[in-house]
Amino acid sequence: MSQSMKRQNLSFAKGKSTLLFLLVAAGIAVGVTSCSKKDDDKNTPGVTSENAAVMVTQSVTAQGGLTDQISSATMAVTNLEARKASGGKLSDFCGQSEKDSLKLAGDGQNFSFDYALYWTYGLTCLQDIPSEFKFDYSGRVALAMEKFATSSKFASKYTVRGLSANSANWEIFQTYDATGDLTSKTAEIPSYSSEIHYESTNIKVNKTSHEIVSGSAAVKITGKDSKGNAFSYQGIITFKGGRKGTYVVNGGGTFELQW
Repeated sequence: MSQSMKRQNLSFAKGKSTLLFLLVAAGIAVGVTSCSKKDDDKNTPGVTSENAAVMVTQSVTAQGGLTDQISSATMAVTNLEARKASGGKLSDFCGQSEKDSLKLAGDGQNFSFDYALYWTYGLTCLQDIPSEFKFDYSGRVALAMEKFATSSKFASKYTVRGLSANSANWEIFQTYDATGDLTSKTAEIPSYSSEIHYESTNIKVNKTSHEIVSGSAAVKITGKDSKGNAFSYQGIITFKGGRKGTYVVNGGGTFELQW
């Protein structure tokens, strides 16, 4: 029994969907630190609320962003539930946990990257009834391109609830924190450091479509550019279903999200 559990867990940990789920966590860090290169206004080196909104929008909606992470998290739970087809059940994983790591590096034309990721996951049960599935992961990522280089560290926690077969939706709670630095190689792009914090509450994901149907996430971005210009922006993302959402920046406007 313990050996088959071990094989099942390791198979899950090395699966394509799980590795994607872990890699896209680093993708948010890259998106946050690199997307400001679009700001080519030399007279405005500071990061504006609109720039911050672009960072958040790309981090949420782009491939490998927050919505992709949520989808991958629910797929991971589905992979465990699939054991029922072979006579097993989700509660077989009660109290089980695994940890692992992954390191990747590569380069191309005017491009190189280096990842180091560390994660744990496990199923919590109450009297052999699955109550929540947790992912905790952290890591670092470095990206070098022709005009800039970025480096960041991140940590994230996912909790997936609503595991009962009677529940039509999963409920997902997430925290994500990252610190990053962008070093410019051209006068067109300001160098800066930044911190970002996401906290999503009660995001509901339909078990059939794996689509977000409702929920919200608070976002805060702070930092400083190389000229000493500080920035700090906060806002709320509201998921409306139909692959759409709204990001409202405090004092800075409303931005529609679609993915």
